[in-house]
Amino acid sequence: MKVDLEAVVVAFSDDSVERSYYLDGDSGRVFNVLEDHVDPETQELVWALESDTRGRYIQVPKPTLEQALKEQDSFVESLEGELREKLDKVIEDDHDGAKFADFVEKHRDAREAWRDFRKVRSREQAGEWVQSLNLKTD
Repeated sequence: MKVDLEAVVVAFSDDSVERSYYLDGDSGRVFNVLEDHVDPETQELVWALESDTRGRYIQVPKPTLEQALKEQDSFVESLEGELREKLDKVIEDDHDGAKFADFVEKHRDAREAWRDFRKVRSREQAGEWVQSLNLKTD
């Protein structure tokens, strides 16, 4: 069985708390479940997840707050110049990442740099996670 690495990368890129991603250990397919969504397909997926007794479905991990803050720090450290100086000040007393997220949302150059950084990091994290499961990618 081969895992669709691109789908795993998407899962690692999505920091939405309302959406969870799962890897189907039989098919290698990655799918998502939107919390509190009541359409029949989602309910069928939730039922399959809840009744999974053999570990077929593996939840793609979401970063903890500590991991997310470390990721933000790594991003800022990767920058140079004025943008780094501004973000250094923003994250100085940003205990939950909210100020960082607000700044990135409001500043195009920061948003684009963060998106590029996350694209690379999500690919690395997805590959490491798949490898830790001893699975192959396509």
